[in-house]
Amino acid sequence: MHPLREYKCDELLNNPLLRTPPPEPEKPRPPRIRKPREFKLPPRFPLLDKEFYASWCNHQKELQMTLHRVDDSPPELFPELYLKPRRLNYYAKQLEENMNVNKDLLKRINIIQRTGGFVDCWMRPEPTDTYNKLLCKQRQRALNEIRKQNLYFYSRLLIARSEQPLTKELEKMWKDTKHKLILGASLPFILFKTEKLDRDIRDPAFDKPLHVYRPKVSMEIWVQGGSKIGRVTIELFSDIVPRTCHLFLSLAKGDAKGHAYQGTRLFRIVPDLYCRGGDVLKDNGFGCYVPESFDEPLEPESLQLKHTVPDNST
Repeated sequence: MHPLREYKCDELLNNPLLRTPPPEPEKPRPPRIRKPREFKLPPRFPLLDKEFYASWCNHQKELQMTLHRVDDSPPELFPELYLKPRRLNYYAKQLEENMNVNKDLLKRINIIQRTGGFVDCWMRPEPTDTYNKLLCKQRQRALNEIRKQNLYFYSRLLIARSEQPLTKELEKMWKDTKHKLILGASLPFILFKTEKLDRDIRDPAFDKPLHVYRPKVSMEIWVQGGSKIGRVTIELFSDIVPRTCHLFLSLAKGDAKGHAYQGTRLFRIVPDLYCRGGDVLKDNGFGCYVPESFDEPLEPESLQLKHTVPDNST
């Protein structure tokens, strides 16, 4: 731009009318006007006595003037306490800087619009043949690179396919699935493997003496609303804990009040060691069953046997 024109543009942009207006002076806070309190009272019914109505109105006023135990009203906001000019100086400076940047942008836009910008064919002096050849080679390399990328993208588009399987693939998969379903339906249903737990672990404390008879009880375990898991054979150590074994047999058969092990659940299971269940009162492990012939719960008769091997109970 010519220096004289640039001077005129600066003179126009620095005109006082285009400057940022000064901040407004702080207004004094208006005095607060206290309004008389208004009570919500219904009009007097003609059949009511005036004295009774007056006493009732006084009572209603006292109720309406009662202070809340918990003040849930929002605090009063005074904008003049927060929006002060001294706190807005930073934003005013930032706004002025933005205005100056916008002025510079307007200058450059004006120059580009009037001069048309930079064009390589208007270069003075005119470029030589060597420069033109180098410029053509540079443009040809850029064009070749763009064409190579376009061909790569086009080849990717040709081989691209949806992530969802095709109808033919779905039909083939369904044939395999159907064959597996038919084959599985023809076989017996087994939810859990009913194999015997025997890991060749022995403890001499559990060996039965020759002259002692220990009864055995078989119990079936089922999944509620499902299939059978298996059968458990329980050996009762009647020679060591006779009262406990008698109580177990009575609950296995069921007592007169309807307490029995049938329908109870296993509320604690230690894998490959032991399981606990048989809560006939609460069915959660917190019940305490007391037989009719006892006043207090039955205490442990013996603590000799321990859970030292799998597939045993005390």
